[in-house]
Amino acid sequence: MFVRVAWRNLWRRRLRSWMSAAGIGFAILLVSFFMSFQAGTYGAWVETATGVMTGHLQLQHPEYFDNPKMGHAIAGGSELVGRIETAPHVVGVTPRAEAFALVSVGERSFGALVMGVDPQREAALFALPHHLAKGEYLPAANSAFVGASLAANLGAALGDEVVALGSAEEGGIAVLVLTVDGIFETGQPDLDRSVMQVRLPTMQLAFELGDSVHRIVVETVDSNRIDQWKPAVQAAMPAGVRLLDWRDLLPELEQSITLDRVSGAMIYWLLMAVVTMSVVNAFIMTVFERTREFGMLMAIGMRPNAIVGMLTIEAFCVWALGAVIGIALCLAAVLPLAEIGISVAAIEGAEEMAAMTMMPDRLYPALNVDALAWSPLLMLAGTLIAALIPALRVRKMRPVDALREEE
Repeated sequence: MFVRVAWRNLWRRRLRSWMSAAGIGFAILLVSFFMSFQAGTYGAWVETATGVMTGHLQLQHPEYFDNPKMGHAIAGGSELVGRIETAPHVVGVTPRAEAFALVSVGERSFGALVMGVDPQREAALFALPHHLAKGEYLPAANSAFVGASLAANLGAALGDEVVALGSAEEGGIAVLVLTVDGIFETGQPDLDRSVMQVRLPTMQLAFELGDSVHRIVVETVDSNRIDQWKPAVQAAMPAGVRLLDWRDLLPELEQSITLDRVSGAMIYWLLMAVVTMSVVNAFIMTVFERTREFGMLMAIGMRPNAIVGMLTIEAFCVWALGAVIGIALCLAAVLPLAEIGISVAAIEGAEEMAAMTMMPDRLYPALNVDALAWSPLLMLAGTLIAALIPALRVRKMRPVDALREEE
């Protein structure tokens, strides 16, 4: 009976009830939609950052990440690559050998990171080979793939001879005499001015590495579920090898995502607080307008707690109506956009930033089920509190005074 009476009471002031429900629904819609948009954006950030060279996971010597010395290499790289690429949820694996060397063309010399790679595997998994500005990607055993800024600093053009001098694993001098067959340009200065790729066997021979490598880079099905995929990769690893995920390799990216989440959460909490205050105002008006009604109910024997309970049920009904509106609108907005995406070009100022950071052309929101669950629950708590605050006045009412309120 209380539920039926509470539901009928809501529609005595239809506009106020609809405005309260719409406010709750609007808050749920905004929080759920923008958190879903954030989730999709974070996925794009991670895929863009890891898709250039980093990968989702990397196998390294235990000391290489903190101290990238030539001697901190993984032995038996070819066998280990074969074992890792058969692990579940692994899309692809590529080995790399690295060394810091002095790169020279004629009389010009600059320091660079010389990276030995498998051209086929790199091109299949990562974006760097596809940022080709001139030439080809490592077509021959003595080819060099050079960053645009590094090539400009060296005064190198396609077909020029480039010499790299470094320290071999046994302490001798490693010499690479190469031909510039390709130049890449990513728009990221750190890469364009400091990286030169060569073929892995050429690198291993010059630096006396044998079959050793410094990194085995792994791409998985989904970077967002990396914690689920890591155990399978770890099971295929030998002892004495360290497994790092993208959060270890790119800590600044994880910090940026965390900071964005926190700043977004502050805005969402403020939004829900504002909506809750509007609901408080609506119920304060309800209590004042119905003071005489409540006095009459108490005069015929209804307890104040029962009236407070009826107001609580009214608040719950308003919340339920708003939650249905908000969730329905969120699903109607997010699910289609998750398929078709949002064009970056449609966002003012975002296209130039996307080009600089190599972001994708379209962003795809990912339905955030957690936000879709907790935002209505938080609004329920806020709505019930909003109803209880003015309802406390009912407990202090005296029937005689309440009946005289509107006389």
